[in-house]
Amino acid sequence: MTKGCYGYLKRQKKMEILKTILYFGLSGAVFAAGYFTTGTKTNLLTIVAVLGCLPASKSMVSMIMYLRAGVCSKQCYEAVRELAAEDMTVLYDLYLTAYKENFQLSAAVVRSGNLCGFTEDSACDLSAGEKHMGEILRQSGYNNLTVKLFDKLPGFTDRMKQLASLPEKDEKKDEAIAEILRDISL
Repeated sequence: MTKGCYGYLKRQKKMEILKTILYFGLSGAVFAAGYFTTGTKTNLLTIVAVLGCLPASKSMVSMIMYLRAGVCSKQCYEAVRELAAEDMTVLYDLYLTAYKENFQLSAAVVRSGNLCGFTEDSACDLSAGEKHMGEILRQSGYNNLTVKLFDKLPGFTDRMKQLASLPEKDEKKDEAIAEILRDISL
């Protein structure tokens, strides 16, 4: 399962939890092995166990970020899947990180130089999210894009219908924009 697929964040949350438990468990096991074989904490395996806490701690930070990320609801997924045109690039479960705040997008649609996203996070600052994504895409060479975020599903689905009716499409450009969104997402 790759970024942008429905259920990606839910799966990643589980994977990060398991990975973090495994890393801390390995460090604990190495420490215990050193302690029980030598009878003291001052041994080489204690150093190895402490150094093993570094990747475990890094994994814990990643796990916390995934736990904070909201996932796309089944209702949103069904509505988007039903309305999405065949040539429309659709992404789900995106959690975009920025310097000052993060933006949870349940779904995003890219078509003909238009990016339209939906968030189920009521605390999400839509205008800041639009500005951030527009800036990232401009830095990547996409200047004439329209970025619009919605926090109400009916508004988002109406915009999807408008995008589906556009006559022109550039699948290569749309997929490149989607790839950028995947790159800046958790």
